[in-house]
Amino acid sequence: MAEVSDRYEHHFHKYTNEQYDNLLTLARYLVVNAGTIDAAGGLLFDRAYMLDFEPMPDGIAAHPPAAMPPLAYGPLAGIAALPGEDWQDYCQRAFGIEILPYDAFCLWLQSPLWARTEPSTLGAGLRIVYVLDLGVPHDHVEISMGQAHTNYDRSGFLWDKLDPSAELFKAGIRRPVREWPEWIGAPRLNARRAAITLNADNLRQTLIEHGIARPEGIAGLSEGEIRQLEFTFGALPRSYRDVLSLIGHRAGRLVDDRELQIYADQLPEVNRMGRERRAEWEAEGGDPIPDDAIFIGARYGMSPWFILQDSRAHHPPRGDSPVFLFDTDTGKVTQVSISVWGWVEGLVADADYFIAKGIPEKNARRGDPSGLPPLALQYKQRAQRDRNITIIMMAGAVLLGATLNLIYRLTT
Repeated sequence: MAEVSDRYEHHFHKYTNEQYDNLLTLARYLVVNAGTIDAAGGLLFDRAYMLDFEPMPDGIAAHPPAAMPPLAYGPLAGIAALPGEDWQDYCQRAFGIEILPYDAFCLWLQSPLWARTEPSTLGAGLRIVYVLDLGVPHDHVEISMGQAHTNYDRSGFLWDKLDPSAELFKAGIRRPVREWPEWIGAPRLNARRAAITLNADNLRQTLIEHGIARPEGIAGLSEGEIRQLEFTFGALPRSYRDVLSLIGHRAGRLVDDRELQIYADQLPEVNRMGRERRAEWEAEGGDPIPDDAIFIGARYGMSPWFILQDSRAHHPPRGDSPVFLFDTDTGKVTQVSISVWGWVEGLVADADYFIAKGIPEKNARRGDPSGLPPLALQYKQRAQRDRNITIIMMAGAVLLGATLNLIYRLTT
């Protein structure tokens, strides 16, 4: 019997016939008017959840802003709003969509990640048609990051469903909107997963048998400690919870914590650094990283690895997550493993290499576990200096304003 794969898994949503027709109407409107909308300012993705987006649905047709989220074009597409409806009520009634950060369809259509991967109006229209026929792909977060393959912009069947006019075909609108990563089918994906032999059942014994750790040198987190981490960082995939429960405190000579920071007591600093650098690169055009990404380790306090949160956008919840490397020197994001266990297996292979080379002291927890390695300490000091400079500049601006105001009062 062939192994079951989640490669083709999609999240389906129940719509009424009216909601289905409304979504198709909106998709046609976006595709037909894509050129005009993009030229006028394009779509708005930083208000993806629309909780504070204005004007309200019943007034937007009369005073449309230059840029709007995809769903806000509903009234302009002829899908009328009821008097007094807010966007939550309108989208729930007209489209069957909850405007919430964890709603899979809302994220698939207008996640903030699309702003830096595929922000076109044409792409948004095609994503609507895709989900009406197939549902939301299980790896929709990775796709919206530009880290996984999709074909929503290439499917002739979806284009046929839109029934575009001959004029649109002549305009060359039926074309791919982006080059996506290579497609990896179920057989290849299953083979890659099968090649990862490390798991919750054999990690501890592997560390002992390889001479990486003695039994007393291995310590994991309690369930209460893991829940506290989830309270701080968000829901963790089962695979990462298992890793923390086994080696969250220490794992012998698995890593040299002057170089790599992967243990629970180091995660707050790793996540603070990761979020700061993500914000810096977001302004500089770096690759997108989800707001709820969980940074699980770093090298010399920089270039962290991160995983995807086990959020309610995933049905069923993630049992695992790919692991990504965020290069803080370039702003680039690269998937380095299809699984948390593959990432840990890489750490074990590195430890085996150093031990085989006769330098086992390379890998060990050292000194004060709350201390930072030298480069991480330099980064922290630099970040603190930058914050101090910003505070001084703001205080100076306030003082200057007060001085000018006093001079004005004295001279008038």
